[in-house]
Amino acid sequence: MRHFQKTTLSSGLRILTERHNEVRSATLGIWIEGGSVYERERERGLAHLLEHLVFKGTTRRSMGQIAKDMDEIGGHMNAFTEREFVCYHVKVLAEHTPQALGLLTDFVARPLLRNEDLELERGVVLEEIRSVEDDPEEMVEDIFTETIWPRSRWGHAILGTEKSVYRLSAADLRSFMDTHYSPKNIVVAAVGMVDHDDICRRAEVLLADLGAPPRGSLHKVPVAPPITSHEVRIEKDTEQLHLICGTRGYSYHDDERYAAGFLDAVLTGGYSSRLFQEIREKRGLCYNIGPMSASYRNAGFWAVETSVAPENAQKTVKLLGSELRKVRERGVTRAELARAQRMMKINVLLSEESSSAQMTRIARNELCYGRQRSVDEILDSVAGVTLTDVHRAARNMFDAASFNLAAIGPAPDKLHIDL
Repeated sequence: MRHFQKTTLSSGLRILTERHNEVRSATLGIWIEGGSVYERERERGLAHLLEHLVFKGTTRRSMGQIAKDMDEIGGHMNAFTEREFVCYHVKVLAEHTPQALGLLTDFVARPLLRNEDLELERGVVLEEIRSVEDDPEEMVEDIFTETIWPRSRWGHAILGTEKSVYRLSAADLRSFMDTHYSPKNIVVAAVGMVDHDDICRRAEVLLADLGAPPRGSLHKVPVAPPITSHEVRIEKDTEQLHLICGTRGYSYHDDERYAAGFLDAVLTGGYSSRLFQEIREKRGLCYNIGPMSASYRNAGFWAVETSVAPENAQKTVKLLGSELRKVRERGVTRAELARAQRMMKINVLLSEESSSAQMTRIARNELCYGRQRSVDEILDSVAGVTLTDVHRAARNMFDAASFNLAAIGPAPDKLHIDL
């Protein structure tokens, strides 16, 4: 049995728990509306650098003490930065929930952010940026988002650039934290053998140090610009050409995103998908071809990613365009719709076997919708998608005026997708 509870404290802090009586663990996450889209131009990479730096020590724990405390209770602790959110999370035995919550709240409310720690962690992040630049499969994803949202904070790489990270100071990090790490922008989510009332009491005390944002500061989701058509190729000495082709998609608030998900399943979902069969199995042009789609609170994109020999790049792109035109003009078959529905249902249900996914689900539901959407509600939305819905989404998305291509590698003389 599962039992969900939500409490909003007087400060605006939201506490979400989902109790599972059949497990002995607890997975906790603190989510902050303070991802990379909230950075100003000169702050690129700040949210991610801040996420790193809080692990260097707090007013209550040194870096060594943090490591010791975590090792003593066992479990797993980590963090990540997205475009919209930052999350600090931990999984422990249920009996260690108080200690785990104490650690997480220290990172959010009491980091030292010392200059000497910043210099050390700046070097770590710079190496992370360089590792992406050495990995064309990762680099092409950053190039693609910059291509669909040029000159926009939505298109900026989450890690920032070497130049922007070099410029950041401890004062910049503190100012960003004071603005965005405030109670109304934070959700504490816990799943497992957890006690809702106990977590509420502890969180209220442990996060009491958080204050309201400075007067006059704004905190709202920046609007993503419309996606128009661009083609970007970057020359790089690699064995393969790494490319992503994509177009506008749908936000979390648009029910059409389910139909777009069906297009992912039909075109790139599994061994029988159209693009896998046409480009890999029949032609032998690639090893992998898969989706790289995303939805946000007021934006989204749909994309396909693959890597091919440079001499096969235009042939691959031509085939991809041909398959997208077929779907746009003729739609998909009933058999494809049924297969896609089964795949999406299975993916939803399997994710529910992971406590991390469950914690993420309740947090994202709160942050994106302001309410909980049950698994049954999600499955009903999937089951309700029709052939007409999928065809309409294909006509809206597979449009030359909004289609983009990003490639990195030995660029051929010609590389153009024809829709």
